Amino acid sequence: MGRVRDLLFFFPRTYEDRTKIAKVNELREGEKGTVTVTVLGTSKIPLRTRRQGMLMVRTQDETGILSLKWFNFYPDMERRFKPGMQIRVSGTPKLFKGQPEILHPEISTLSSESSSPGMSAPVTPPGVIPVYVEVEGIPSRSLRTILGHALEKFLPQIPEDLPLYLRQARKLPPIGESIRMIHFPDPKPELIPQLKAFATPWQTRLIYEEFLKFEYLVLRRRLHRRRDPSQPLDATQAAADLTSLSAKLPFQLTGDQSRAIQEAFEEMSKPFPMNRLIQGDVGSGKTAVAFLCAGVAIRQRMQCALMAPTEILAEQHLRNAIKYFGPDLRVEMLTGSTPQSERTRILTLLAEGVPLLLVGTHAIIEDPVIFKNLGVVFIDEQHRFGVEQRRKLRNKGMRPNPEGPDAPLLQPHFIILTATPIPRTLALSAYGDLTVSSIKEMPPGRQPIETRLVHPTQRKKTEDWIRGQLTQGRQAYFIFPLVNESEAEGFENLRDAVSEAERLQNEVYPEFKVGLLHGQLKSDEKAAIMDRFKRGEVHILVSTTVVEVGVDVANANVMVVENAERFGLSQLHQLRGRVGRGREKSFCFLMVGYATGETSQARLEIMEKTTDGFKIAEADLEIRGPGEFLGTRQAGVLPFKMANLVRDQEWLFSARDDAIVILKEDPELLQERHTCLKRYFEREGALQAELFRTS
Repeated sequence: MGRVRDLLFFFPRTYEDRTKIAKVNELREGEKGTVTVTVLGTSKIPLRTRRQGMLMVRTQDETGILSLKWFNFYPDMERRFKPGMQIRVSGTPKLFKGQPEILHPEISTLSSESSSPGMSAPVTPPGVIPVYVEVEGIPSRSLRTILGHALEKFLPQIPEDLPLYLRQARKLPPIGESIRMIHFPDPKPELIPQLKAFATPWQTRLIYEEFLKFEYLVLRRRLHRRRDPSQPLDATQAAADLTSLSAKLPFQLTGDQSRAIQEAFEEMSKPFPMNRLIQGDVGSGKTAVAFLCAGVAIRQRMQCALMAPTEILAEQHLRNAIKYFGPDLRVEMLTGSTPQSERTRILTLLAEGVPLLLVGTHAIIEDPVIFKNLGVVFIDEQHRFGVEQRRKLRNKGMRPNPEGPDAPLLQPHFIILTATPIPRTLALSAYGDLTVSSIKEMPPGRQPIETRLVHPTQRKKTEDWIRGQLTQGRQAYFIFPLVNESEAEGFENLRDAVSEAERLQNEVYPEFKVGLLHGQLKSDEKAAIMDRFKRGEVHILVSTTVVEVGVDVANANVMVVENAERFGLSQLHQLRGRVGRGREKSFCFLMVGYATGETSQARLEIMEKTTDGFKIAEADLEIRGPGEFLGTRQAGVLPFKMANLVRDQEWLFSARDDAIVILKEDPELLQERHTCLKRYFEREGALQAELFRTS
């Protein structure tokens, strides 16, 4: 039954209107249409590139001639088209030498002759035809036939998972009716706009059900986490420590920063583990918030760990912590390139329980690393890490409970930092078991970054303008999508970092020093290049997106992104955030290629119009989907076959509200009215649950 269920839940991606039968002379090039025609004759046309050639069938109605052509056809297909046979043809016409033709049309017979591969059984009435994602080796018409048989035989066996009272409250139809009408809707033209918008009652029923099941699992996990013990902060001492540590900062905290800290402290003062997402725009000061939370925890004898995605960013965190707090915040760093003697010293400190903040890369989750008293875990740019890596770090903090050997293990508090603001729909789904703090307020004195789209004809003028900035002592980033030419196979007109670094140094800016940074360099090589750039010895840093997150050079005020159309909006916003960190006005130039289409152009214009990362994140989710925020692998675990986080967000909010009520009134689904939902989770919900963890 599992495979049949997969088939019945393989839903159409859109629908075609075949309720209107056109005449041949009414067909419009490039617009799908359906006509009824009579076969005049067939012929095979030899082609040099195809051994079997091309099959052409000439047809007509009273208004004109229509040619049907196949490059891939069955050997006996030609003899199936007999002169005088009436057929119905659906497809997208084009003009060839002034005459309409359709390539690989969908055919059904109106005569009584038997059907064959290449044409369906005698035609059903004109209707609304579902269009599915292509399955290799299975034509759409064959898939519809298979689905029809499966519905007839197995639809009554599909269980109803949605409680009746919820269906009635939300005015949603039963599961059987919904599946049938999604695959084979009534032939009513007025239904087509609703079907294409996924707004019929049958589609919204499936959308709501997917969201409800998902939100129940996510919120139930948050509820269960409150049953796990954790070491709470002493709230009074935390307030005093925060005051003394904040005084060390060379700047005043913004209102949003203070609010995020207070929200974190309030939750960390409770005896269960915090699981919080602190999101803020580029440059909003999330790291300072993390340092203050760590400093307060360390003063209460806890150890803290901050895992960053790159050594460059980990080193920057170390320097900033020392710059801000000096000896008042003990910080150590552990990465893959840490010398063995230094590594041994740090491991000893951790095993002895010395209160400190360990900053590092994934090296801090390796087996030799043992914390004695890990109280708070920080993940920086968590979408760069897999679920398993985050889980390993959380497990490093599992430690004996002072209440006794039989008491549950203590768990660390968990804080995730991201400079990619999470759209609300994604926060409620993929990050639904996290509480969220948002830092939207920018520190005072920050100037907005001016962003410009630069087309190929404007390149020389832009490069000359940048020379003026370099002459005044400023520095610039040039970011490329590829490291070298070998990666460009299959792509045209993509610039690579290695070739362009050479061009910029020898042809464009010979009077300035150009440095090259990319992920294929060794760690010490990357650190050396970055250090020279920070000291001003390198004027232009050519790089890939290795500098996307967190790198901070106040004197760099120009960001150039080549082939900007190849990047997501949130990634471009991250790159833009590398400048604008000093007193000088900063600029971001988005260089686009000759082949940039209207859609890409419109998308990039969003970057010109706003520097608000939250607005950009919403636009990026709508354009590119969840993968931009979660990483493709993680986005793939979102279990939605019908639901869409952007299109259906109101149903997501409704489903979440209902899931909250269920968890308040009947968290274990013991009431009779929830029996159907309980059976679903017993049947397969538990298998999904492990996929949805954010930590």
